[in-house]
Amino acid sequence: MTEEGSSEEGSSEVDYPYEFDEETRKKAEVYSKQKFYTGIFQSVVLYLSFLFISYLSGFSHFLVEWIRTVVEGTFLYNYWIVAAIFVMIYSALLYLISLPVSYYSGFILEHRYDLSNQTLGDWSKDQVKSFFISLIFLTPLILGVFFLGNTFSSLWWLYAGILLFVISGILSNISHLILLPLFYDLEELKDESLKERLIDMAERHGVKKVEKVVVVKAGEKTEKANAAFAGMGKTKRLLLFDTLLEKFHPKEIESVVAHEMGHYVHKDILRFMMISGLLIFPMFYISGEIFTIWGSFEQIYHLPLFLLIIYGLYSLIDPATKTYSRYRERKADRFALETVNDSNAMVSAFKRLADIDLAELDPSKYIEILFYDHPAPIKRIKMAEEEDQKDTEEDQLENKKDK
Repeated sequence: MTEEGSSEEGSSEVDYPYEFDEETRKKAEVYSKQKFYTGIFQSVVLYLSFLFISYLSGFSHFLVEWIRTVVEGTFLYNYWIVAAIFVMIYSALLYLISLPVSYYSGFILEHRYDLSNQTLGDWSKDQVKSFFISLIFLTPLILGVFFLGNTFSSLWWLYAGILLFVISGILSNISHLILLPLFYDLEELKDESLKERLIDMAERHGVKKVEKVVVVKAGEKTEKANAAFAGMGKTKRLLLFDTLLEKFHPKEIESVVAHEMGHYVHKDILRFMMISGLLIFPMFYISGEIFTIWGSFEQIYHLPLFLLIIYGLYSLIDPATKTYSRYRERKADRFALETVNDSNAMVSAFKRLADIDLAELDPSKYIEILFYDHPAPIKRIKMAEEEDQKDTEEDQLENKKDK
């Protein structure tokens, strides 16, 4: 389908096509497992243990009463203000308890495997920003859910689901304009030739009116590479990590962008929004039925119990949503193959991405089912190689017919 080892005018000075580096593969096997197990320890052991122990021990109740004692006699002595203070303090405690693991996984490991370029100070600033941003969004959302649960005992789940669906829709459309600049420097792509090729490719295959191609200065923080289409209408942007531009051959860049185009053309963002919206209503309803057996929306100290129930239900449906996500990723991969018509470039891009990200090529079937929202890298590579083999056989058959 394409010329092996070809190079084009204006291409970056990188080896093409890319082949796996044996030493990098060895590092990836160790790194990916360490990241996986520290992530499981943080999300399952630390988070769930803190929620469980703080509720059963009465600590969450004690914390609410302590806050009331401190603010008594002031303008802060109001149920919802006390509830907001509780949510913020409780969130801070949860963050502090998991901070050592976050530091090990997000700073120590990333530096040990030469994936991070951040100083400890820069990493800490990002952590603090992430925490306060989460507080800004989660505090009113949690209070809103408890207000609705307390006010509308039978239909709270419907109103809460609508609230979460609307907020998610707004954030998915504007987060790249508001949140992304808080963590990365951005600039428009200066390479006019590449910009024109990418925009032309996008418009020819169904992504209309891409007004800006924005370079995300991720290289200041990480060696990892990425790309994405974000926004709608006038907010539509093609986002490219500078690491992608620096480390990948132009053909590989086009393949990666074509994959992201596949998501956009297939309306995958909208699909997942609708699926999340459809799932959140029964999740809220079932969690409310279970929650009110032991707890109550009338008291905010029952929040840990509510979160435990939500987490439990989410864990049950998460493998199904990840299975669907892998299916959509495969569709986007096939779209990219049809768009660039260059399976060698796709294979090369997949291999380079796997090495740069130190991704495990072939995780166990059960790990992939439970935790992967993308197909395992080896499967994506084999799919592209099989497509190339199929096209080669078809070309040979056509040549025989012509003769």
